[in-house]
Amino acid sequence: MTKKILIVITLLLTIIEPSFAAQDRTDRTTTTTTVTDDEVKIGILSWRGPLGFKKRWQATENYLTQTLDRKITFLPLEFKEVLPAVKAGEVDFFTADPSMFISAKNEYGASEVLTMKLSHTDSVGAVLFTRADNHKINKLYDLNQKKFGALQRWSFGGWQMAEKEFRNAGIDPYSLLHTLRFFDKPQSVVYAVLSRKVDAGTVPASILERMVRTKKIDMADIKILRKKDHPGFPYVCSTELYPSFPLAKTAATDQKLADHLAAALRDLQSKDKILQAARIKGWVAPLDYTPIEVVQSQLRGGGYTGSRRY
Repeated sequence: MTKKILIVITLLLTIIEPSFAAQDRTDRTTTTTTVTDDEVKIGILSWRGPLGFKKRWQATENYLTQTLDRKITFLPLEFKEVLPAVKAGEVDFFTADPSMFISAKNEYGASEVLTMKLSHTDSVGAVLFTRADNHKINKLYDLNQKKFGALQRWSFGGWQMAEKEFRNAGIDPYSLLHTLRFFDKPQSVVYAVLSRKVDAGTVPASILERMVRTKKIDMADIKILRKKDHPGFPYVCSTELYPSFPLAKTAATDQKLADHLAAALRDLQSKDKILQAARIKGWVAPLDYTPIEVVQSQLRGGGYTGSRRY
């Protein structure tokens, strides 16, 4: 009888033990899958609507999802949404206006991962301009008591670079100008100048050329103020050049993940359709953003805060 009981117990253990082992393997597999499938959210500074954004960045999102073997999601962020998203931990990575990035770095511990190469250069500038037939405005002092248009008060390329040029010339633009009007889109600044709603304006370098290329404006109607020549820089420019838009990680984002993401993006070549869809030339090792902090320290408003403080 005892021998029969032992045989039964042995058979039960033979059946039950593999079940526990299988369950143990299932648990470990589930845990591993959960880690692999953690969604990585990348906020992209965008002036475009949802359809334009998806068309531009969907290929990059698909490429990174496949290359990193985890779900990557790109999120369009307006200027006012970037810092709150970083602060709340709603994104793991983000692109930003250089001034905005410095604010995120100083306030929330963000750090640069890559620099976006927007054209054949990894630098950005801004252009100051008026109508070609406006013979009364030829230099900055001619803007005395005139109306001036800019993109955003806290936009580095949309106003802060221009403000720095005023101050380099010994001019306080807030005292000189009659009106400083801010617009939500760079194209709106250009149209405001051409329609005489403002006497002159500033936009990031490349905006005028893009509008000419799409036949929205004629460069013959534009007069550039304080023009500077930068060898190798393909756009008309009125300011010094500064590092282009960074791709940054939040303080909580794992450095190994950042390294893998950076490696995947740097593998893309300028002729790849993924970059062509995104309308950029590629990604390079992060540049030195110290000059942005220097500029911020010299301006009335300092860095980007997400609020208008004037």
